[in-house]
Amino acid sequence: MKEKEKWLSSKEVLKEAKIQSCDLMHYRTQGKLQFKKRGNAYFYSKESLEKLLSSD
Repeated sequence: MKEKEKWLSSKEVLKEAKIQSCDLMHYRTQGKLQFKKRGNAYFYSKESLEKLLSSD
């Protein structure tokens, strides 16, 4: 059974990745981060963030 995915808020991603909000938007639009939108908030997959950080 697959472990339930962990989703992080934009603020959590910015803090963990040490990036600016415009960089986060670029990663999202380029398809480098898996995300979902709830209302006006974006949530990012912790797994895709870890892949992005390990590729740098």
